Amino acid sequence: MPLTSFRKERTKEELRLILPEINEVLESESAVLRIDPESIMLIGDIHGNLEALEFVMQKREKLGCKKILFLGDYVDRGMQGTEVLTKLFRVKLEDPENVFLLRGNHETIDMNFFYGFFEEIGFDRDFLLEISRTYDRLPVAAVISGHTFCVHGGIDGTGNISSITKEGAFPYLWNDPSERPGLSISSRGSTVREFGPDIVEGFLDTNGLKRIVRGHTAIMTGYKWWFDGKLLSLFSCPDYVGLGNAAAFALIEKEEIKIVAFES
Repeated sequence: MPLTSFRKERTKEELRLILPEINEVLESESAVLRIDPESIMLIGDIHGNLEALEFVMQKREKLGCKKILFLGDYVDRGMQGTEVLTKLFRVKLEDPENVFLLRGNHETIDMNFFYGFFEEIGFDRDFLLEISRTYDRLPVAAVISGHTFCVHGGIDGTGNISSITKEGAFPYLWNDPSERPGLSISSRGSTVREFGPDIVEGFLDTNGLKRIVRGHTAIMTGYKWWFDGKLLSLFSCPDYVGLGNAAAFALIEKEEIKIVAFES
């Protein structure tokens, strides 16, 4: 067996061994986390980029920021998804009160089959089924200090956050913002929706919130503000599939958000 294949199999086995423990921790968390930090880092898509994840964790230590929230999409498109999941699950197990992991649309079997993770794990269906049971336990969203709603994709209307469930995660993993008002069909597929500024305004009003922070969209600058600062898109995987894009994460202190580029 080539050395790289041996290392990948060893990482798979390490990941498999911690799944029961991480499942128990994630099972205990609600669909919508409530986090009240002095400060917190918000991290966008990682997509199997271990170097990006290590940069983020080094920044966490340098900034002295205990709490960190990942917005999903840990695997696919990059070939270090097993390493990324292993590292994330380990830091979550070591520090469950400060490390939080949301589910992204790539934390699903359907995406893993077609976008790289299934190939990365040697087309191992049994292993993918094991991982999928962990995916199902991941929280869907988080509310930071009662003012910021964090999610991978977006929202599904102007309803109350209390209606969000792990079983009904789909729209929160997939939906995107749009300048068009209302809810409209997305180019991503007929079951996906785009939500306009009026939907964001209504959602924030219903839930007494200030803003939404989400991932899901590759952005050349690593971040993008929408709707007069009511929504922030983050992307934390530099040079995603060769696009040459920058990457960024956000730091919330009190109610203020600071954007940190990966070069910083």
